[in-house]
Amino acid sequence: MIEKFFFDGSFFSQETTAFLKTPVFGHTNFQWLFLLAALLLGMALRPLVQPAFKLLKKHNPLVKRRPDSFVAHFSAAPLERPIAWIFITALWIFALQGVRLSGQVALTLHHLLNAFFAYQVVKLVYYAVESIGKVMANYTKKTESLMDDQLVPFVTKSLKVLVVILGVLIVLQNFGLNVMSLLAGLGLGGLALALAAQDTAANVFGSITILLDRPFKVGDWVKIKDIEGTVEDIGFRSTRIRTFYNSQVTIPNSVMAKENIDNMGARPARRVRQILGLAYETPPARIEEFCSRVRFLITQNHIVVPESVIVSFTGFADSSLNILVNCNIQVSLGTEELAFQQNIYLEILKIAAEMKVDFAYPTRTVYQKTLQ
Repeated sequence: MIEKFFFDGSFFSQETTAFLKTPVFGHTNFQWLFLLAALLLGMALRPLVQPAFKLLKKHNPLVKRRPDSFVAHFSAAPLERPIAWIFITALWIFALQGVRLSGQVALTLHHLLNAFFAYQVVKLVYYAVESIGKVMANYTKKTESLMDDQLVPFVTKSLKVLVVILGVLIVLQNFGLNVMSLLAGLGLGGLALALAAQDTAANVFGSITILLDRPFKVGDWVKIKDIEGTVEDIGFRSTRIRTFYNSQVTIPNSVMAKENIDNMGARPARRVRQILGLAYETPPARIEEFCSRVRFLITQNHIVVPESVIVSFTGFADSSLNILVNCNIQVSLGTEELAFQQNIYLEILKIAAEMKVDFAYPTRTVYQKTLQ
């Protein structure tokens, strides 16, 4: 169609027209030159289109007014590159259709351009899903429910995987493969695939179980077997835990769904318990006064649950008179718990020093009998 337009319009001389109509490798020189010109034009336009869109994205008024909106998050992604390639690839597809190539060359170019165009579109959709996930994550942070905070990352990752799979199928379809036949062929080997992927399937079902049953959430302090730390991420296949010595442990979700999980972060209050051993020489009245002063000290702290405070003489040990100090404190972090313990224990030492109460240590008395 384009070739007829140029030749009928007498744009070229007779010698040039004859040269352009000369066939080379099954197509005319005009067709090859037109495709080369379209290729060069596209490569020349790309450095112009990409910065232009980047500048437009930077000065979008909606991004400045609503920085947490979908448009703002979507604009933050590197969109200019795929959009520039989509524009240029569409130009090349139009040029290819205009010159009406035939045979294997036309078929190959058609498949390559369509596949590349589909790849760039899939990248845009992938960025869109990621932006939607960020918007929903910001929204769920404002709600009281904790389930949606875990569900949004899981759904976002699922949609990303779905977009990638669909993108691969679309690219294969553009290369002329019959995707439905391919899926049917995979169905024949479904049993072997299921056996090979049974661990993966178990992990996926384990992650679903964790999200629905909610034994813990991101940020909780948990103990699983000999592993103790803070939950950093709940993924498709595994859960990542940051230990207190700053290493990262990855546990398959199938294992997490089976094991006993001690969620230290779910405690409404944390218990502080200590046995104080007083020397046997301590008088009963002084023991009673010491217990009263320690009890009063602990109850004055605003993070202590008053009804949980116990300071009592509990028994006779081999080398000491045992005083039980027990209370529950309302804190959320382990550092706060340790700070409280340090302050209380130092104050107890001060009380003992003021009252001249000695703490016991293991001793043994040896009696020697002299025979007459």
